[in-house]
Amino acid sequence: MATGAPVRGARGAVPATIAMASLVLAISVFLPWYTADVAPPFAPEASPGWDASMFARVAFAAAVLSLIGSGLMWLDVRGFVPLDAGLVRGFAWACLILLLLATALVAWRVIRPPGPAEFLARDVGLFIAQAAAIVGLVASIGAVRPRTP
Repeated sequence: MATGAPVRGARGAVPATIAMASLVLAISVFLPWYTADVAPPFAPEASPGWDASMFARVAFAAAVLSLIGSGLMWLDVRGFVPLDAGLVRGFAWACLILLLLATALVAWRVIRPPGPAEFLARDVGLFIAQAAAIVGLVASIGAVRPRTP
């Protein structure tokens, strides 16, 4: 039996928000996270999160798993794939835990870049990843919040 709209937002807005934030987070891992902060004649070279840190790879895996879970929740809300209410609640909690992990890992890399940090400047991909992780985390909190009829 499909759990429908009472479980998550009007017409699936919450699962869709989680899915989009997870997708942006997964893509941002391949954007530049750090740039070498050097003076001319040296050329600055950008380093994507995937190459810069194992934390980024774990955040990518968490984002992909969250994308799958939220996608299934959205399909349930829209009535395409009827799922049991307990399973949907499990997906919501899994998204919350995964996005909490991703938010913490990306935040750690914002605060403490990999060594030698004195030669690294933070780049746009790192901030996009952090913003997407926070948006997904807030939306997943909304997904697990108990609803009163």
